[in-house]
Amino acid sequence: MSSQEELDILEAYEDYTEAPREVVYLHLNKSTYIIGETLGFKAYVLDKNDKKPSVITSNLYVTLEDATQNIIKQKLIEVQDGVASNTFEIDSLFSKGNYRIKAYTNWMNNFNEHNYFTAPIIIKDQIVAKPVVNAIESSIDAQFLPESGHVLHGVENTIGVVIKDKKGRGIPYAKGEVIDKNGTIITAFKTNLLGIGRFAMVADANQNYRVRLDGYDTVMALNQDLNIQNKGIILSVKRLRNKFFVSAITNASTLETIKDRRYSLVLHNGNTADLMDIYFNDQPIVTKIIELDSDPGIHILTLFNENNQPLAERLIFNYQGLSTIQSDTETKLTKSRDSIAIRLKFKAIDSSMSHHLSASILPKETKSYQSAHSIISYNYLQPYVKGHIQNAKYYFTDIDERKKFELDNLLITQGWSSYDWDMIFKGAPELSYNFEKGIIIKANYSANNLNDKGRPNNIMYHFNDEGFLVAEANVDQKSYVIKRLFPEENYTIKLSEITSKNVLRPAQLYLQFFPRKIPKLRMSTPSVSDLITAPSSSEDLENMNSYSNVMIEPLDGEQQLGEVIVKASSSLKRRERQSKLGNQKFSKIRVVSEADENSYVTLLNYLKFHAWNLRRSTSGPNTTSTGVAGVATAELITDPFLAETVIAGVNYYLNDILVIDFSRIEELFLSNVDYIEINRFGLGDGMRSPAGVIKIYTKYSSPFRTSGKTSKPYAFPLTFSKQKTYYAPKYRYNDDDFYKHYGVIDWKPNLSVDPSGIATIKIAKPKVPITLFIEGIANDGAFVFEERTFDLN
Repeated sequence: MSSQEELDILEAYEDYTEAPREVVYLHLNKSTYIIGETLGFKAYVLDKNDKKPSVITSNLYVTLEDATQNIIKQKLIEVQDGVASNTFEIDSLFSKGNYRIKAYTNWMNNFNEHNYFTAPIIIKDQIVAKPVVNAIESSIDAQFLPESGHVLHGVENTIGVVIKDKKGRGIPYAKGEVIDKNGTIITAFKTNLLGIGRFAMVADANQNYRVRLDGYDTVMALNQDLNIQNKGIILSVKRLRNKFFVSAITNASTLETIKDRRYSLVLHNGNTADLMDIYFNDQPIVTKIIELDSDPGIHILTLFNENNQPLAERLIFNYQGLSTIQSDTETKLTKSRDSIAIRLKFKAIDSSMSHHLSASILPKETKSYQSAHSIISYNYLQPYVKGHIQNAKYYFTDIDERKKFELDNLLITQGWSSYDWDMIFKGAPELSYNFEKGIIIKANYSANNLNDKGRPNNIMYHFNDEGFLVAEANVDQKSYVIKRLFPEENYTIKLSEITSKNVLRPAQLYLQFFPRKIPKLRMSTPSVSDLITAPSSSEDLENMNSYSNVMIEPLDGEQQLGEVIVKASSSLKRRERQSKLGNQKFSKIRVVSEADENSYVTLLNYLKFHAWNLRRSTSGPNTTSTGVAGVATAELITDPFLAETVIAGVNYYLNDILVIDFSRIEELFLSNVDYIEINRFGLGDGMRSPAGVIKIYTKYSSPFRTSGKTSKPYAFPLTFSKQKTYYAPKYRYNDDDFYKHYGVIDWKPNLSVDPSGIATIKIAKPKVPITLFIEGIANDGAFVFEERTFDLN
């Protein structure tokens, strides 16, 4: 570095960006819902810098709020390897109107950048078509935004243009002229599909500029938007293939006062930063050539004066190295009587590497999927800009030179980035909000929890029939701490205190849970009135205006969603029964299933797989003597596994009677067994079972036996939402306009490819053409985003 000032800028930046950031994105099954439908989502939590799935955070908060930011529903979701999926029922808690879905982690509250997810959704109770209005909106919002924040007198400036209607949607292909005070046309412009464009002009601070738009009677004053300055410096960027020519430009009246002063141009992307010195000598333009190679995404150029004050800023985007994957044109369809399997080949996905795909399957003519973002745009654009980007996914669909130019136009209109240099110079953010991995329980102990030696007793805990664990006391903090718990709805944690005599008694403790409630998102979010997306064509613009959110009269033949009947699976019933049987016990409960009976046949075969860790056991609280049967009895046992466990000190009970004659155990078929308790340490059985207890209950005995109460259950104030199966709603008609525009065919949140790269999507056979909206991540950082349409008839 050539000066202390340079060190100040880069050191401040490095301190500010040192803490890792995450970005969360939700792929929604659609964006407009009818009351009675289900909102399905797939969550992708990615590292902001390398765009790979985050392995740090496990807790994701997802909320649904109304137009006044009242939370209607909220959930805590467990994230594994950066992904999760879940649903919300759009039920009677909702009425028709505008809502917003948000997703964030606790860690995100430490930063001011837009790393969380937010998107508007629309809920309708009925749909009515209105006549299409082809007239141009009479009220418009025209914005003219200089390339680097202001316009400089006497030099060529680039001006970004945004033309929107009164609903905030870009007016496609709007034409305009810039005229001076004499009515002379200075330049002209035309917006693109999204109402964005640019023009260049040599500005004169003594002129009054106006803009005249085709189709409008009014002429708009321009000078206030342009903010023409007599002195100063601007930034201008030109792109040639993968090179960016960045020019710092001043005018003649400024040049004489800034000669030989050092200015600094900082290039950063939220992770790394480079600094370049700029000196104006005899020329008013200083140009730097920047090659970004394969470092894709937003890069931010900020110009500083010698006092480290930011003067101008420009955002650029590098497409080079952007890794995206789409399916091959080859598609195989397999039809049966009532279903169809769509096999998409993703030749570029390596199935041996972690990959996650989600797909929304909707009618081809759907009007209910109007998401502004894709997984690509939300990770590469949204976190780096301040404002809302209309139809951001457009810039990553069918990428060509025109799309690259249009994205550059967009970035001209964005102004300063989401990185506030005033905040950066104040130092690293105060990290007041922790990374979260499940639920943490802290319990301070008292004198009642001490043994006769003055030491705190250990605590044994379990929940969700997952066996038990021991929590040792932290003497320095005088507490027990239990970490990384992932309880689901209605779970309790059962705590027992292990006394010095290895007797269990209910633990009487005051528990503190972290977190105990869903935290609020600290950052403000855009209004729910923001447009979900821009139309992709003028025809779409007309169609979007043909539906109304105002109160309407009920329609004859109005569509109603059919009833969905959900039947609990046998495995779910078995798990629920295991949980009930395990209440107040520290045993692993295993209810025998029909599949177990067919696989293992005999009880001993089953135990060899599920009780292997009791053999020769020397761990646990009770390790002082051999079992009741002893070595002599074990010599009479013909099965080696059974003999070894008996020698180790494992006791067997059959219908709560201690087994002496082991021939009954050896001859027992699994089809006669109801459930089994496997207690590895023999807790609750005193000193009789030093290496564990196995209790076997046959189908001819009472299935609900309990021992004395040895634990105390505690309820979790906050639990994780269960991952629920998505059920497509049923409609009275599956081929009318209502269904084509707002119906749902299916939602597949957890797709993967087989070793040959095939992703199979099986759906009920539709009566209408369909579109697949596919998103995901694969190959350690490559994004999947595409829309595929099929006529299956």
